[in-house]
Amino acid sequence: MKKIIHYIVAVSLLALAQSCKLDEVNPSSVTSDKYFVTQSSYEELVNETYRYLRPLLQNTNHMWYGTDMYDRTGVVDDTQLPLNDYTTFTGDESLGWWTDNYNLISKANTALTRGAAIKDNIDPKVYATRTGELLALRAYAYFNLVETFGGVPLITSEVTQATYNFARSSEEDVYKQIVADLNQALTQLPADPSDYGRIAQAMAQHLLGKVLLTRSYKSYAQSADLANAVSNLQGAMNKSTLSTWDALFGDQYSVGGNKEVIFAVRYSATDANNKNGNNLYQQFKFWTDRFPGGALAAPYWRQDASYQPSSYLFNLYAATDYRASERFLQRHIVAAANATGPNGAIKTGDNVIYLPRVAMTADEITAYLAANKPTYYVVNPNQYHQFFGSNTIYPIIWKFYDPTVVVYTNSGVDPQGHRDTYIFRRAETMMLLAEAYVKQGQGGLATGLINDLRTRAKLSGNDLLTGSATLTDVLDESARELFGESNRWMDLKRTGTLLTRAAQYNAFTAHNHPAAIDTKYLLRPIPVTEIVRSPTLTQNPGYPSK
Repeated sequence: MKKIIHYIVAVSLLALAQSCKLDEVNPSSVTSDKYFVTQSSYEELVNETYRYLRPLLQNTNHMWYGTDMYDRTGVVDDTQLPLNDYTTFTGDESLGWWTDNYNLISKANTALTRGAAIKDNIDPKVYATRTGELLALRAYAYFNLVETFGGVPLITSEVTQATYNFARSSEEDVYKQIVADLNQALTQLPADPSDYGRIAQAMAQHLLGKVLLTRSYKSYAQSADLANAVSNLQGAMNKSTLSTWDALFGDQYSVGGNKEVIFAVRYSATDANNKNGNNLYQQFKFWTDRFPGGALAAPYWRQDASYQPSSYLFNLYAATDYRASERFLQRHIVAAANATGPNGAIKTGDNVIYLPRVAMTADEITAYLAANKPTYYVVNPNQYHQFFGSNTIYPIIWKFYDPTVVVYTNSGVDPQGHRDTYIFRRAETMMLLAEAYVKQGQGGLATGLINDLRTRAKLSGNDLLTGSATLTDVLDESARELFGESNRWMDLKRTGTLLTRAAQYNAFTAHNHPAAIDTKYLLRPIPVTEIVRSPTLTQNPGYPSK
């Protein structure tokens, strides 16, 4: 099971962020047992653990595919992607997610083990704080794994020898470890992080609240789980404040200091420190460069086109919702280069494609194109899965636009995004707490939290919720607020709505499942590659073992 085994001899360390003190060095020719003996070397090992959040948070397909608000692009007539469509798996579709989470666990375990061995050489306060950070990181990874796969191998110390007999612990035992790690972390973490980007109490409280809320739905739930979830989520809220949408995603964005952000993956303004950079700016865009006036240039740069936001998501927003204004959800697509278009000459910056919020008639489209040259396509909401040429067109989610992306070369290296990736922010804490209130029968309290977000989005009057909020209200508001951020698959699984909402709102899932979706898909397959390496691992029911 080499994917979760790491040797620390001659570790190659990369800087996490130039503007942050989570810096690392490369002790190129020194063996680990001789190098990791001082507080400074221990700090480097802890900082290296944080770096493994980057590839994990770029591995988003297990967070978003197969849900209600993320679809895939193309005409709905095939079964190409099991993670989204809930069709036949070959066995290794989840290998990357498994590997990235275990890589984080491995790094955390190594730092915990090495730190304990040299505890006397480390300032007690630093040791306690860093131990809390590592426990929270390990808990985060195990939470991802246990909800995705069920019971998984529970490894809590450094692995130094090749091991091929890993066995799965029960879901219940993995949850016990996660809760124990987070409870210990809370006793050791500071109320505020020493450096922006480090874990502090609010992160552990948010995560513990989410874990306990999730466990409260399970058959092995403990009686106090829901009440303790509420307490921890309230604690995380007490350490954060709502910011503005512009400060989070718009032109007022700045690095650090946003009190709504509870925990984030840091990126630097210096590309050399980022490895691959933040790739969120590439997501949720169709291939604009394949249409007249398109180019691999500003403002769209590279388009990944892995995800197409669902019609359910677009239909959620009220007409005046600031989160769906043109700055954050583009319906007027502009040219990135001069070109000759089918409706007149195109200059850089011209509007070339329009996607109205409400469908236009054929006559209205004809009139619009005549009056708005050089716009050459008007794409109605029922056409987002139709080909225009050989590509689909849909509104672009623009909340992750990064104006610092300035370079593109066609040598296989994408431009790097420099903005931070939010893992947890207060808005998610509020929606988790709202869900817990609904579960407690206190829907009125949930309504207040939902309206706080709607008011921040510049909604008022009839666009505010009245009465007692329902689970549907919470899930819908979470979709509006947290698109491209939170783990939607886990949220829907937790609430028992995953398969029904996917079948209702995900075009490809609905196409492939005219009847009910098999409940086996509530777990993903253990990677066959790992089962081959460690035959003691068992597969989840209904999936291949070899």
